[in-house]
Amino acid sequence: MKKLFFGLTLFIIATIGTIYGVLFTKTGNDFIASYIENKVNTEQSDVKLKVNKFELTFNTITFNATIDDNSNIDVIGDLQLFKKVVDLKYNIKIKELSNLENLINQKLNGPFNTSGIFKGNERAALIEGISDIASSETTYKINLINFEPSDINFLVKNAKITDLLNLVNQPNYASGNIDIKGDIKNARANHLDGTIITNINNGKLINDVINKELNQNIASRIGFKSDINAKLIGDKIELKSDLITSLADVFASKSIINLNTNKITSDYKIDVKNLSKLQGVIGTKLNGKFILDGNLVFENGNLKIDGKSNIFESNTSYDFKLLNSSLQDVNFKIENAKIDKLLHMLNKPIYAVGDLKVQGNIPNANLNTLDGKINTTIENGKLINEVINTVFKQNFKKNVSFSGDLDTKLSSNKALTKAKIDTSIANLTANELVFNFKDSSLISDYLLSVPSLEKLKDFTGAKLRGSLDISGDLSKKSGALVVNGNSDVIGGKLNFNLKNDDLKATLKDAQIKQLTHMLYYPEVFNSKTDLNLDYNLLLNKGKLSGNLLNGHFLPNDFSALVNQLAKFDLTREVYETVKINSDINNMVLSSVINMKSANTTIDVTNSVLDLNKDTIDATVKGKIKTTDFGVNIKGSISKPKISLDTKGLIENQINKQLDKNQDKIKEKLDKVLKGKLGEEGSEKLLNNIKSLF
Repeated sequence: MKKLFFGLTLFIIATIGTIYGVLFTKTGNDFIASYIENKVNTEQSDVKLKVNKFELTFNTITFNATIDDNSNIDVIGDLQLFKKVVDLKYNIKIKELSNLENLINQKLNGPFNTSGIFKGNERAALIEGISDIASSETTYKINLINFEPSDINFLVKNAKITDLLNLVNQPNYASGNIDIKGDIKNARANHLDGTIITNINNGKLINDVINKELNQNIASRIGFKSDINAKLIGDKIELKSDLITSLADVFASKSIINLNTNKITSDYKIDVKNLSKLQGVIGTKLNGKFILDGNLVFENGNLKIDGKSNIFESNTSYDFKLLNSSLQDVNFKIENAKIDKLLHMLNKPIYAVGDLKVQGNIPNANLNTLDGKINTTIENGKLINEVINTVFKQNFKKNVSFSGDLDTKLSSNKALTKAKIDTSIANLTANELVFNFKDSSLISDYLLSVPSLEKLKDFTGAKLRGSLDISGDLSKKSGALVVNGNSDVIGGKLNFNLKNDDLKATLKDAQIKQLTHMLYYPEVFNSKTDLNLDYNLLLNKGKLSGNLLNGHFLPNDFSALVNQLAKFDLTREVYETVKINSDINNMVLSSVINMKSANTTIDVTNSVLDLNKDTIDATVKGKIKTTDFGVNIKGSISKPKISLDTKGLIENQINKQLDKNQDKIKEKLDKVLKGKLGEEGSEKLLNNIKSLF
């Protein structure tokens, strides 16, 4: 028994001696210093730790080390290991954190300096110090109970945003100052208790960096400031935050972060007071203001948002989800929106007023698997003539009202719309309007129905009557607009093709009489017609050419006058082919017309038809058999003044009468002159009389 006792005693003494030799002697200190160096330096090759001094006694410790000759770590003070009592001072200076990446397994940048004290025992201890992290003036104080954090107090003053971004290895997106004040009474998980207050001042986005790193094109200067108050309660963090910027203000009165589930719930309010300030960010000029407010939930990587807005003075509500970064279950309803407010927001002239309602349900907003429906309703619409007249240089006088309904189905990169727009002058329908989101192309059928052409006078500048239906298709792709159309009109077939500003049209087998009736022009002539139009809408210039087939004059003032003077019925003449060639310049037609029948030739060499002024000025040269005549037509198209050069016609009629009655005339002349002229003289006198005409 004694041997066992002495054996244990000797073992304990030897163990204590060994511990003492390892820990508290110079040899032991050198061993520990070497062990620390080897442990650090063998696990990575980029950082070289050098322990310059390590002294550990029963009561004190001194530790001095350098890292690559750029950084120092100094610890000195009282350390009683067995009693677990410390009273230390520390001073850590690191010139460049990036050099320690392999050591700390994280990429950090910039300098880091801190110094302070660590004193107390295992029951209660205190860490208190200062730092200049991110160029700040930082103080911190941590109370430990059983070597676990209890009270934590810290104050970070005037930290630089650029330095903080650089510290965590991020581009310098912004500049400004940050103050952070923390008072944490309990830092244990699920038992949190405390507050953290963060203030950001003089914030400014650095556009050059953002544009380069995020592929943006921000031109305007954007300033910001923010106040964030955080409460630590149990296993949650409750936040109240305000972000005030030169573009918009963002508020969250209550955001809750559950640290166990990582679930975030929050309300929000976004107040955009002046949309025009967004131009430097989005590249488009907008006007007006709006507010968004609602709630959001973020859980397991998925985000759900709902809210409401007063955008363009509407009552708007919405909700949607972001599931695995994919937009889904989008629902929105826009009610009582104002068309004039929408146009103002889009920086467009106020062409119209009215009410707009849009409702959408989109289960899947991913373009490749797009699925959903959108209904748009327009009510109480009215064009504002004063604005249209000023912008488009028109002269609209009558009010035009309109309404519309558009049903859109979303499917696989496309939006398919069935549209019906009714106005007080015409109605437009499209059964299948297809917009492709991938190439931004548009194709559609259409039917334009005009029940009364009289109502188009403000648009066409000409008085019309009758009705018109035009059907066709249109497409827009890569900036090119193409519109095709056809119509059964005035007894014939109209076909046209519009490509951007170039219009080409043909009119086949139309009736001239019906055309002149539609135009409120005098019904002078009737025939079938084939016409070709080549016109540029931008330049307002073009050419009109064609043929009038198997035509004839109708009874009118012109034919009656010719009949009266020439004793010739023009209405019986048939003109197999009449050629028309016109140059068009700003709705003024300069035309040449050639007509020929069995007994007549009519040439219009100088005709000017001004559709803007509704006037005509034409010179007509005609020939009836061997007799020439001329006609001038001038004045209002609907009732022009017709002046006839009657010399040839009168001469022809007089000559006919003289030839018909020459024997009687000679007899009377001979009787009056008592035979003095003789036969030859009477003949000569009669010819002289003819020559007067």
